[in-house]
Amino acid sequence: MASRVGARRILPVALAVAAIGLSLSSLRADSPSQYTADTYLQPIKYLASDELKGRGDGTPELNTAAKYIAQHFKKAGLKPGGDHGSFLQKFSLVVGAKLASDNSLVVKAGDKSQALKIEKDYIPLSFSANTTAEAPLVFVGYGITAPEFNYDDYTHLNVTGKIVIALRHEPQENDDKSVFAGKQMTTHSQTASKATNAKNHGAVGLILVNDNSNHPEEAEHLFKLGEVSGPHEMGIPIVQVMSGVVDEWLKPSKQSVSKLQAAIDKDASNHSFALDATTRVAVKVDIERVRREVANVIGVLKGSDPALAGQYIVVGAHYDHLGLGEHDSLSPKDIGQIHHGADDNASGTAGVLEMVDVMAKSGQKPKHSILFMCFAGEELGLLGSNYYTTHPIFPLKQTIAMLNMDMIGRVSKNKLYVSGTGTSPGFPQLVQDANKSVNFEIAYSNSGYGASDQTSFTAKEVPVLFFFSGLHSDYHKPSDTWDKINAADGARVTELAAKIVGEIDAQNEPPKYVRVAEPVSSGMGGGGYGAYFGSIPDFGEIEHGVKFSDVKEGSPAGKAGLKGGDILIEFAGKKIDNLYDFTYALRSHKPGETVSVTVMRGEEKITRDVTLEARQ
Repeated sequence: MASRVGARRILPVALAVAAIGLSLSSLRADSPSQYTADTYLQPIKYLASDELKGRGDGTPELNTAAKYIAQHFKKAGLKPGGDHGSFLQKFSLVVGAKLASDNSLVVKAGDKSQALKIEKDYIPLSFSANTTAEAPLVFVGYGITAPEFNYDDYTHLNVTGKIVIALRHEPQENDDKSVFAGKQMTTHSQTASKATNAKNHGAVGLILVNDNSNHPEEAEHLFKLGEVSGPHEMGIPIVQVMSGVVDEWLKPSKQSVSKLQAAIDKDASNHSFALDATTRVAVKVDIERVRREVANVIGVLKGSDPALAGQYIVVGAHYDHLGLGEHDSLSPKDIGQIHHGADDNASGTAGVLEMVDVMAKSGQKPKHSILFMCFAGEELGLLGSNYYTTHPIFPLKQTIAMLNMDMIGRVSKNKLYVSGTGTSPGFPQLVQDANKSVNFEIAYSNSGYGASDQTSFTAKEVPVLFFFSGLHSDYHKPSDTWDKINAADGARVTELAAKIVGEIDAQNEPPKYVRVAEPVSSGMGGGGYGAYFGSIPDFGEIEHGVKFSDVKEGSPAGKAGLKGGDILIEFAGKKIDNLYDFTYALRSHKPGETVSVTVMRGEEKITRDVTLEARQ
């Protein structure tokens, strides 16, 4: 299950995930169940094994998992639904970055200059722009502007055309009475937020330096390339420099990193200042984005009714996870360890595979065609399902429903979450009827959006159902292992979904899609709190801006006439290069404010006034 909606952890995880199973021989409540704990658990043991090393996107082990799923489909008698008569729909994505050959950082003081050593004195960040900058230096404290906390490191500073130096993290972080309301750090502490703030103030570069007093264990630590989460590219050069090096730059001002940090942390006062203008830094960043080919795995069970076989029901789950936890691990001390991903999402993948097996044995054929899909790239922002819905192999206009499984293996106290019931008028009754024989306590949600792959189909106006057994303390940690799976209930979830698919298949008329009036607390649309905008981001790669996959009915963006497919390029006078920029800009405005928003709609530039609303 993705922990972002788009760029890494800037948006909260939404409670919505999926589970699907299908067997036309067990659609009736009085049929004996063919969904068993043993057959359900078998694929999970393999997919979550040490051998597959967490199935990280772009790794050989993810390719091994894809082959395993494709072989399973083939053995069951499914027809290939991928490219060129295969089971694979291949696409590429950015999985990391590496240093190229032309990086440099030179400090110039008068007629003297000193070249710093890369990976010893400094390191670029993976989302730094590939560019050059030369400018005087300004120390900007923690680099934070937070009006909600009455705190601004940029007060009375003009940093336009300058390179700014900012401490990591945030002030008073070990103080329960911090101006930032306690020990839990806010989004202002994130490097991407500091970079956006620097850029918004006109800075041409950002230098990060460790706040050694709060984190003495990191005093001599430089990031590894890719260790810090962020977008693909931030628009300005961003480097981390060792505190001892920065201390040398501060000596003419009779300051040091530790003295400045202590002064700020004492009372949250402002100690930002411009360094001697004769000292300049020239930085050049050269980073190679690492792309890898991955694949969605697609199998087809052809419908038996000539009049309905050209309509498709999608049963899906993502099969990628975090690999060794380099991105999005919720156990930072365990980065480098295998993040097994048994529940997330070997459990949903196992549901797809068990459904396929039961159908193959049933001897009965559905009237509609069933597309079984296992998606890659979900953990990087729903990239696999987004790729399919923008490059559909089977027409989306003839795709009548999508059921998604994500984290269905840890049912607790018989409770199951099912969302998307509002996306078609008949769905609530379908779920209730199907549940009579499995008897879950179901928590319903109308919304078709959430932090998993059904979102990509909802945005294309396909009715969806999304099955999820709940978050737990092992989420996105190495401890998400197969032995903690509740296999009996995972098989029951699969059976429930199978019955629903069977009921959809039994109807001659396709489910009608309904646009749900989304609750403003859904966690989508450019930030999980504060002012509400109402867009759904498209996580496919674009060079600049934020593409909307959809705009919610009745939302501020919807009322202003913004539409799915628009690309946001400016918000309240600020240039928007990525989702981090958008989220940061939205957070800086309050409900009730009217802001000017500019989007590209094809080749046309459109500007609208949007009145923001409060989240509820």
